[in-house]
Amino acid sequence: MPQAPESPRPVGSPREAADDLLAQLVSLSRRSRSFSTAVAHRCGLQPSQIHLLFSLYRATECRVAALAEQQLVDPSVASRQIAGLEREGLLGRRPDPEDGRASLVSLTDAGLARLEQVRELHMGAMAQAVAGWPAERIYRMAHDLEELIGNAEHAYQALSGPEPVDDPGASRAAANLSGDQPANELKKELS
Repeated sequence: MPQAPESPRPVGSPREAADDLLAQLVSLSRRSRSFSTAVAHRCGLQPSQIHLLFSLYRATECRVAALAEQQLVDPSVASRQIAGLEREGLLGRRPDPEDGRASLVSLTDAGLARLEQVRELHMGAMAQAVAGWPAERIYRMAHDLEELIGNAEHAYQALSGPEPVDDPGASRAAANLSGDQPANELKKELS
């Protein structure tokens, strides 16, 4: 079982630390996709089917169009996925009482059981990954990740808005994060 390094990495500038954090998050994201694929296959599903099932679990019941929008896919793609999961008995449909032309989709008991199987496989793997860690360290990591996700959400939302006008405060903040590593290192890691 791999353990954390004996001593932490040398502390550099905040930008170098952020660069290291980003590299680790990119690595985690890549591995997470492969972990999810392995779990999905173990459960007899594709990763996209599991995402759809979890979306339905959170929504409880919704129209195909709303599910497609949540999944960022065309409604025809969502319809095919839903039809396959319905054939397997994991989803059910009923007419939408507000619009008889539409149907509402929801998980069946078998669908809920399959999601529980997915969750248990992930939990078992995660428990093994942190075996030997004190509970405080695990909780601290969970809390730190929660805080990071919230902060990153705000930071990345700013990227979706209009480009800021030359802001001296932002320039100072960027200067405080500047380090010796060239930006090309980050580009290389993200590609």
